[in-house]
Amino acid sequence: MKRKAQLLLPSVLVIPSLLIFIYLLYETTKLSREKIRTQFALDSAAFIQMQDYTNFLNRTAYVDGAFPYRIFKQEWDCKTQTDYLQRTDDNGNACPYSMFYEIGAFPGWSGDVIGQDPSGSVFDNSDKWEIKYNDQPTELVENPRQSNLNTANPDFGEQLTFINPKQAQKIYIFWDPSVNYYKFYAQVYLTLGTIEESQFAVFQRLTDKMNFYRKSFYLNAANQSCLDNPDSCGSESLGGSGIRKWNRNSDVKFHYIKSIKWWAKYYVGGLPPYEIAKTDPPIEFPNPGIFQLTTVDPSLLKQIGMGYQLYQPVDAGKNYFNVDFNSKGWKECSDQSKPCVHSAITSQCPSLTSGNNCLWPNPTPKYQTRLYP
Repeated sequence: MKRKAQLLLPSVLVIPSLLIFIYLLYETTKLSREKIRTQFALDSAAFIQMQDYTNFLNRTAYVDGAFPYRIFKQEWDCKTQTDYLQRTDDNGNACPYSMFYEIGAFPGWSGDVIGQDPSGSVFDNSDKWEIKYNDQPTELVENPRQSNLNTANPDFGEQLTFINPKQAQKIYIFWDPSVNYYKFYAQVYLTLGTIEESQFAVFQRLTDKMNFYRKSFYLNAANQSCLDNPDSCGSESLGGSGIRKWNRNSDVKFHYIKSIKWWAKYYVGGLPPYEIAKTDPPIEFPNPGIFQLTTVDPSLLKQIGMGYQLYQPVDAGKNYFNVDFNSKGWKECSDQSKPCVHSAITSQCPSLTSGNNCLWPNPTPKYQTRLYP
């Protein structure tokens, strides 16, 4: 009996300690679960919302470079001898694609070869698509305006010279074919402008109130503030992050030309049977003009490449020990008044170290959304 009594005192001490340990384990698990759930919700919301920026940048890069290059290459390149235009000085011939590329009507790939299409692997394996306006003087285009275009903030001026007087003199380019070239050119860029306008309108709607961010956060970790006001869900992390809607003209610029002119041979009969005629007056386009390309403020591209810092408070709730975790900050969020989790979200391209500008010049649609802890 005496030996059995010896177990009584330890039992009285161990059982309460065991209960306290169970409570401690339960409360720790509950707190960890809330932290993990909030972290997952923050990561998911940030990634989903940043995809809108990444998609817009990649689609704009296509419109700025790859699309016009491939379209005019397909239409005006010289695959056979009959595709060439003869020169008036018996000095060979001229390809319409080269003629319009030299004058600066559209951007082209620096490694392009007349009569040959580039291999798809050239672009797939390249970190920079060297697509830009020709900026080298040529025999018929001695002072190219393109040197002002191959910059992050290009200056297109008001007017495009589609065919200059020297080209009209040295090449057998006649009036009716030149009108057909112009109509195709205008149709292509009007279509590209419509596409870009639609892309930007959708992008602005998606980022206006960051609805994807808020909905994703609500579905993954709807805290009490989200339940009380779903429209403001995730505002704590969005507020100081710097992620915002991009505005037209100040952040995103659409570049246009207001008018176009050209010279070409016009048949009049007699000797000589043609004369050099020009568009008089130049052809004016309705406001805002005919689209050329889109650029984004370089500071925004650099910022989105470096990333946005997101801090989301964690609602620790009540616990058995009455410890107010909401008044204690965690190390990674020392500047917050409450416990919180952190994420850094970016949209980066291969030119990250040189400003993260893969939009213009050398538009390369290889932006990727990356999430960092």
